[in-house]
Amino acid sequence: MTGRTTIRVQRIAFSTNVERVALAAAHKGVGVDWVDIDPTDRAEVRALSGQELVPVMQAPDGEVIADSTSILAWLERRVPEPALWPVDAAARARVDIAVEWFNGVWKVAPNAIDEEIASGSPDKSRIAAWSDELTRWLRRFDALLEGRDHLLGDTLGVLDVCAFPFLKYGVIVPEPGDDEGFHHVLHEHQRETAGLPRLTAWIRRVDALPRA
Repeated sequence: MTGRTTIRVQRIAFSTNVERVALAAAHKGVGVDWVDIDPTDRAEVRALSGQELVPVMQAPDGEVIADSTSILAWLERRVPEPALWPVDAAARARVDIAVEWFNGVWKVAPNAIDEEIASGSPDKSRIAAWSDELTRWLRRFDALLEGRDHLLGDTLGVLDVCAFPFLKYGVIVPEPGDDEGFHHVLHEHQRETAGLPRLTAWIRRVDALPRA
């Protein structure tokens, strides 16, 4: 294929998963035609993808892909350089395991806190336990950055792209107008990040990168 690749992506303002795609597309020089969706009316998302979550990507050939991680994998196949995954099969497997862990394990605690708060009668002891879990992971992320600029190496990788939109709230306050409770949970329960210099520097480093 010649020329610049451009994709069409449905998004909702302030979405963490949408920011993953914005970071990856800019990294690879892929253009994005953004379609803004009203979070209270997701009929357009359902019509295109059969489900209600964003981002949803429509490729130049009409292929439709929901789920941010799947979109990142499509971008890697379509525009291999600059790479987000290593070429070596074993290294790639380690990266895939890390991304699956982040999506399937790390996300459990903040989502549980958000749901507990929304229940109307939150259990403070349960929230404290989940918050402690997040703090333990923050320290491990900080340790992971010893001697390198990114989570799994010296260059931007897919784990950086996947984790940053969530971990950034440890030092970055939700934007004005962002009333998504989950983002405020991330900010409130990751405050220890400010005392972790490597993790804080990584957040600032990735935040300075362009978005599509």
